[in-house]
Amino acid sequence: MATASALLHPVRLRIVQVLRDGDELTTHQIRELLGDVPVATLYRHVAALVDADVIQIADERPVRGTTEKIYRIAPTLANPTAEELAALTPDDLLTLFTVFTSGTIRDMDAYLQAGPPDLVEDRVNFAQADFWASDDEIDVFLGTVTDALLQLRQNPPRADRRPRRLTTILMPRDVPGEETP
Repeated sequence: MATASALLHPVRLRIVQVLRDGDELTTHQIRELLGDVPVATLYRHVAALVDADVIQIADERPVRGTTEKIYRIAPTLANPTAEELAALTPDDLLTLFTVFTSGTIRDMDAYLQAGPPDLVEDRVNFAQADFWASDDEIDVFLGTVTDALLQLRQNPPRADRRPRRLTTILMPRDVPGEETP
């Protein structure tokens, strides 16, 4: 599995961001999306990501006497199974989380670049909230959120609707110096 340190270079993180939603792209297509990155630099960082098992060659095709490679995020990073998640080391999990959050960063950047942002009008929301809850209470909470989301996902496109993406992260939090009651 890849290490999180492979993603600590800004060009590598941007490459992962353009591949994050399951896209399969050639180096030329990645270059078109990252036009400010010199070609030699792009090839070097794509190779580093392949070596680190963050991205992989999805396909190859002949083009003008050479072979063009098509890249994608490594499947274990794109959509790991429960069994794959259970087998990951802490560094593997940090890599997976970094790939996940890089997609969220890319989404926010795309929103901000699309025009003057109006977070209130567009109902953009990001926040953190600390709370105390038992595992049973968390299960009820997640069930409620899942049910509401499943209902929204049934909505067909309509003039008064726009596509939206919900990103959630829920994790236990230890508070230093505070004992659990």
